[in-house]
Amino acid sequence: MEHLVRDPACRTRVYYLTAERMEAFKVTDTLRARMVEKWIWCVKREFLDAATTKCVGLDCEFTDPRKAGEEQRAAVLQLSVASETLVFHIIHANKVAQMLKNFLEDGNIRFCGAAIGNDVKKLRPHGIHNTSAYDLQKVVPNPTTKPTPSLYDLANHTIGTNLEQKKKYNHKNMMDAAAQEK
Repeated sequence: MEHLVRDPACRTRVYYLTAERMEAFKVTDTLRARMVEKWIWCVKREFLDAATTKCVGLDCEFTDPRKAGEEQRAAVLQLSVASETLVFHIIHANKVAQMLKNFLEDGNIRFCGAAIGNDVKKLRPHGIHNTSAYDLQKVVPNPTTKPTPSLYDLANHTIGTNLEQKKKYNHKNMMDAAAQEK
């Protein structure tokens, strides 16, 4: 991954990366509403306006469910269109732009992801009410022997790659291992 831009004033980073026989991806990582607006404007102009079927990949990472008294919500919003990806740290953002709300609530755009219903639900505390979400695990035929294929499984099958999912850090298993060592 090559880091190309770092502007501390706007708290945004832009990366270009290539992976396994694929074209370069541009990743915009930000917590600024203004950069989200710019990303939306660019992908609409470059990709979505001319498309007969408007499709955007959507995924979220959530706040810690173990914090007492706090409703779990989206912490990071990830959107992908063609080779453009936005990683928006919505939990630390200066604001959630109305343009982002309008974009995610646009019924002419299909927002696709794996188990996307939970992502849509966790965006509601931010004032975002998406009604055009499609769960790829239910729409795309299962190419694996697993009961529910992961998004990696679906992507690898569809685009012919062998991308691997990172192993998630399991805090409980680490604590158990540390206790056993004592």
